[in-house]
Amino acid sequence: MESLFLFVFCAATAGLLIDSVTALHRFERLSDEEFNIFVDGLLIVSHTKTSPFILVGNSDYSYASKYGNFKVTDILQEKVRLSHFTVVKRASGVTSLTLSSCDLQVTLEIFDRDGLTYIDVTSVPKDINRLWFRLTSTGSDEHVYGGGEQFSYLDLNGRHFPLWLGEQGVGRNKSYWVTQTADQDVPASGGDYYSTYWAQPTFVSSRKYFAHFTSTWNGQLDFRNELFHEIEIWGGPDAQVFPGSLIIGRADTFPDISTKLTGLLGRQPLLPEWLHNGVILGVQGGTEMMLDYLQQAQKEGIKVAGIWIQDWVGRIRTTFGRRLFWNWEWDPKQYPNLDKEIIRLKEEEDIRLFAYISANLNIEGNMFVEAKSGGYLVRDISGDTYLVDYGEFVCGIVDLTNPDAFAWYKGKIRTNLIDFGFDGWMADFGEYLPPDAVFFNGISGEELHNQWPVLWAAANREAVEDAGRLGDIVFWMRAGFSGSHNFTVMAWAGDQLVDFSTADGLASVIPATLSLGMSGYGLNHFDIGGYTSLYGVTRTEELLIRYADIAAFTPMMRTHEGNRPSENWQYYSSVYSMKMLGRATEIYILLKNYTKGVLEEVTTLGYPAQRPLFFHYEDDPRSYDDSMKYQYLLGKDLLVAPVYLSSSETNDRWSVYLPPDDWVYLWDGTDHSGGGEVVTVDAPVGVTPAFYRKLSTHQQFFRDLTGELMTTLATANMMCTP
Repeated sequence: MESLFLFVFCAATAGLLIDSVTALHRFERLSDEEFNIFVDGLLIVSHTKTSPFILVGNSDYSYASKYGNFKVTDILQEKVRLSHFTVVKRASGVTSLTLSSCDLQVTLEIFDRDGLTYIDVTSVPKDINRLWFRLTSTGSDEHVYGGGEQFSYLDLNGRHFPLWLGEQGVGRNKSYWVTQTADQDVPASGGDYYSTYWAQPTFVSSRKYFAHFTSTWNGQLDFRNELFHEIEIWGGPDAQVFPGSLIIGRADTFPDISTKLTGLLGRQPLLPEWLHNGVILGVQGGTEMMLDYLQQAQKEGIKVAGIWIQDWVGRIRTTFGRRLFWNWEWDPKQYPNLDKEIIRLKEEEDIRLFAYISANLNIEGNMFVEAKSGGYLVRDISGDTYLVDYGEFVCGIVDLTNPDAFAWYKGKIRTNLIDFGFDGWMADFGEYLPPDAVFFNGISGEELHNQWPVLWAAANREAVEDAGRLGDIVFWMRAGFSGSHNFTVMAWAGDQLVDFSTADGLASVIPATLSLGMSGYGLNHFDIGGYTSLYGVTRTEELLIRYADIAAFTPMMRTHEGNRPSENWQYYSSVYSMKMLGRATEIYILLKNYTKGVLEEVTTLGYPAQRPLFFHYEDDPRSYDDSMKYQYLLGKDLLVAPVYLSSSETNDRWSVYLPPDDWVYLWDGTDHSGGGEVVTVDAPVGVTPAFYRKLSTHQQFFRDLTGELMTTLATANMMCTP
């Protein structure tokens, strides 16, 4: 366990053995006050007296949180430019130098390893808690991507993005009345454009390089200055790693950049064949209701790969809505005979069951009692069990830094989920960790906060691997950070508001997936229909179907009833909804032979499954524009332009930008030669505009698929008329 934790905590640091020395980086001294650092011929650092490479300082700050919503108060006290520099050594491929101002001094070592350039900060002044790196910017003509999972913007240039995990917020738009109302109820719970479950100190520049920082502390990616990108790292004298290392990777194409980045951070295993069999239905209510929902779906022609029953542990009710009893073992009263049905469904119908779990234990459950007696729970500064309010119920947190606690909980996952018969689960939360908590390994809660979902992912991954089921079991997570790439099998976009708003509604899952992909994590999906229903915002039938339409062109389809099922439209609320979900699922299945090849590229090459347009059209200036954040390429050959607004706004017509290439409209076979233009197509409910490359090596597959869409699915569409 100790070796695992060190790997999780330091996976991307520069503390590994040097395998080879290359001549990637070049240090260029211009004068006594200026130097440049090039990586593979590209200018990365331009140090001057007035704008140095590194600055240090101090700040007074504090955290306040409720329900995973963090309000950070930060008052800067000083920010000192380290303008003076001295080259200490330049030998054997290593450049050592010091940067200083008066009695403040930082030492660096710059070296190359495995095709990447590392800048290690080997010492910092005592009693500082801030360090800033400045990397060269070319201004507004440069585009910047990544930063983890960003829901509002794909191009980060011109904005700043805090590096602190938390709830994404409700509405995520300070001018939206829903966000304003949420902020009034619980401070910071409305979120903002940068609120995310998965922040990451990683970005990719249109200048064809990536920058990754190994710190796990709070901080900020700041792209608001025309002359430089400023990366702020928090820390202090008690930090295990502060500020860590800066790693630069350069390549001539975005696919090659992705390969290098994922070679550093990790890649996801190949998803199982059964996932392509159909949709995973998210339903609740007990064994009888589960089977009734399945029979009803099958009667209406929905092909089902699995059933996700998150209430397998029993339920409680709160003002937020229906919640689960966080005691992660089968509740036979809620699901009688589940132990038999889970086997029968898989053996007789090839349908798998899925569960729900987190690393938090309700104080009313026997697992909490067992964990507390074993000393397996996170503590507070008084030495007592740290109790967290998760919304009208209180939990302890399993201390995953404790090897015994890690092994105990991993064993519970193995026994209560895998051995019971589940073929996957939602591994929820990971972003609530209190910064003032006390841990077995002695690292502060503040330093562990961002790294916590990585440890949580590692516990799930190890349980799966110990059972010999990697590549067969699928668990999905919303929270993540650097290192999650090595453990998380599938991501999901979290708790979207059940509306058509762009900041937190249907549209937001698209840039979230693309930004996560540019951060090196290649697999994402979402709750079909969204999740959060508050303040009278409820899911409509149209919204549900539009979600399903998009999900057909993603790696995984899964529905969710939401936090208030009885108040919101469900796929089973009408025959029409079921027919339309069945139609979307059929498209998903028809795409299988193409999608499987795309998913192989995630595993072998590190390419994201869903890619921004510029990923393959880097010579097309328009493909970089942030307005392209709602279109994507599924693999190289299929362009998808989801309809993310209601029919009342679109009149069932949708405009799509086609990059320079020869395209064919998937739905009717119409040629669009040359590209580089916007075309407008019919897009009624049930149709997600999609185009394939005419010169694709899969062109015959797509031609056959178009034929299927124009016959079988056209007939199905007539049957689906509401």
